[in-house]
Amino acid sequence: MRSVRLLIVTHAPLAAEFGAGQVAINLAEALRSQGHDVTLWSPHPLPSQTKWWQSVRQMRSKLDAFIKTQAPFDVIDSPALLITPQVSKSALVVARSVQPDILYLMHSLKDRIEKSVRGIIRLPFSYSYSLFQIILVLQGWKRARYILCLGSLELRWMKRGFPWWRNKLMSYVNALSQAEQEALAKVRIHRKKPSPEGIRFLWIGRWTSHKGITELLDFIVKWAALCPQDTFTIAGCGTEAENDCPAELLQSGQLKILPSFERNELYSLLANHDCGLFTSRVEGWGLVLNEMLESGMLVFATPIGGVPDLQPFFPENLKVFPPPLGFKLESFTNSIFQDDYYNVFSWESIAQTYAMAIFDTLNSQKIPTGQLNP
Repeated sequence: MRSVRLLIVTHAPLAAEFGAGQVAINLAEALRSQGHDVTLWSPHPLPSQTKWWQSVRQMRSKLDAFIKTQAPFDVIDSPALLITPQVSKSALVVARSVQPDILYLMHSLKDRIEKSVRGIIRLPFSYSYSLFQIILVLQGWKRARYILCLGSLELRWMKRGFPWWRNKLMSYVNALSQAEQEALAKVRIHRKKPSPEGIRFLWIGRWTSHKGITELLDFIVKWAALCPQDTFTIAGCGTEAENDCPAELLQSGQLKILPSFERNELYSLLANHDCGLFTSRVEGWGLVLNEMLESGMLVFATPIGGVPDLQPFFPENLKVFPPPLGFKLESFTNSIFQDDYYNVFSWESIAQTYAMAIFDTLNSQKIPTGQLNP
């Protein structure tokens, strides 16, 4: 396969703590290791005076300006939202998803309606802006040669909702970097047996409604009353979570909040907890699933994001949220970690199938097949 000149665009800052940025970095590094010429680009930082409703226009304008200064690319990989007419004319275009944009926008609107009178007052403007973004996403999908969905769940949703684009549709999975996987393997190998003193539950995520925070708190309150020996940690949630959490659980220490943590603190956080909780209503993938499962934790998850793709590899470790009230961790037998997991969930493997499915079509009109499933 000849070397391909590729531009990977992300709408997030290029940093590992941002999910979309992390995916772009990992994909770019894996493709470079295969000998391809990869340029990784983000519109950030945006001007400090940019309002939230101006950010998309700013990103699209910056991308158009950047492309004009560059030598031609063979392939441009971009979120659908940023695929302008200029982008579509510049190379073979892949609209790669990192989150279900339209479902996120619809959920955001619903959340504004439910939250407050202020939200209802702002609804006409919010509705117009969300509709504007949805139109841009649809235009991006139309302009793209391929639409690359994140996970089988989004692929099925796209096939049902947009059957006229079925010949463009493929999917890929998400994964952690090799260094992170090696660190988590050490956590898994050295994981201690559960303490009889109580189950230590862990939830990690942004404190926003689509992460299922209402369902999470409802579970915590019911479980804490039934099993006062068990504890809960909510991590990476920012400062807003404390206002919503029951004061009596915080004061007793049964519920702990860790607003933020450094990336290198993740491993000890996972090692010091027994059960992971994943409660999202809408999710692109949820890399925290990979992190918890690879660390050897038992995880209770809603069937969203990457759950359907991961479950076959963790039939004993990945269970449906919520756990049955009164569940005893002693009854859980940790399954043997399946080595073939890494044959699928590694960036080397993802990049190989990406290259075979998309780059080979630069000189062919054949619709690709393979693990990037059409």
